Amino acid sequence: MKLYTIIIILLAILVVLGASLEYYSNTSNDQNTIKVAYLPTDHSAALLVAKYNKTYENNGLNVKTVQISTGSSIVDAVASGDVDIGYVGITPAMQGISKGVPIKVVGAVNMVGSGIVVQPNSTITSPADLKDKKIATPGVSSIQQVLLVYELQKYNITQKDVDLISMNVFNIPSALAAKKVDAYISYEPFVSIAPYRGVGQVLMYSDDILEDHPCCVIIAREDFIEQNPQELNTFLQIHKNSTEYVNTHLNDTANILTQELTTNEELETMSLQHIRFVYSVNEAYQDNVLNFMNIEINMGYLKSNLTANQIFNTQFLGG
Repeated sequence: MKLYTIIIILLAILVVLGASLEYYSNTSNDQNTIKVAYLPTDHSAALLVAKYNKTYENNGLNVKTVQISTGSSIVDAVASGDVDIGYVGITPAMQGISKGVPIKVVGAVNMVGSGIVVQPNSTITSPADLKDKKIATPGVSSIQQVLLVYELQKYNITQKDVDLISMNVFNIPSALAAKKVDAYISYEPFVSIAPYRGVGQVLMYSDDILEDHPCCVIIAREDFIEQNPQELNTFLQIHKNSTEYVNTHLNDTANILTQELTTNEELETMSLQHIRFVYSVNEAYQDNVLNFMNIEINMGYLKSNLTANQIFNTQFLGG
């Protein structure tokens, strides 16, 4: 065999080996990456603070965050394996679990933090005035729509008595400003953004609808929990520490959220006052969720009763 033929063969082998090694390296890196989905909301402040402060990297985790616009889409993404962890409302989380989606709630994120907004100088001065009105929500499966319907029921107003419109959360305030809707319910900062921009006024906050109601939680796929207990424990300990940071450094958190969500520091300072950040899925939190679950069952948002063991995995932040 001539020398140049041998050289060509060797080069071809090296190219193949190089491609294989590159593929293996990329696959390996991808396997070692924890993919986390979140909503574009201040409720995810602990996640965004940890990301901004590079806390994950400093603790040996390779975390990639993915913004998704609805909670039900986050549940689907976790279930399919497109992401490993999700910061999501308790409503879509429980709906997914009730349908057999293999996920568990492994951490708490926040309580309250939503609100009903109406147009400036609106004739709507109480929830009773929402009858026959056009109201935007972040989606049928959102905790915000559950809270709205729950409040309307206090005034004997059914879903048939209002025009509920599911809308991308980014478009909701502008829809109110353009008078395409009479009111909306959303999560922060899309509640405070209306008075901040002068396009609306807050009719009531969700804490006034249902005091201390649970809101967002951290979900993880069951196989991810089983296969990555150390990494998940580290991730959740960072969540705990970041939550404590948020609760004690609201001004710094407002600045970080301004950069992470491309908003405004004054707006974020307004917004953070209406959210209570938590992390533990202790017994008191579980009882709170189960009480909220019963409300959802009575309203028809959940078809089956769930136990705490079906909803939660408490081996990480259960204390």
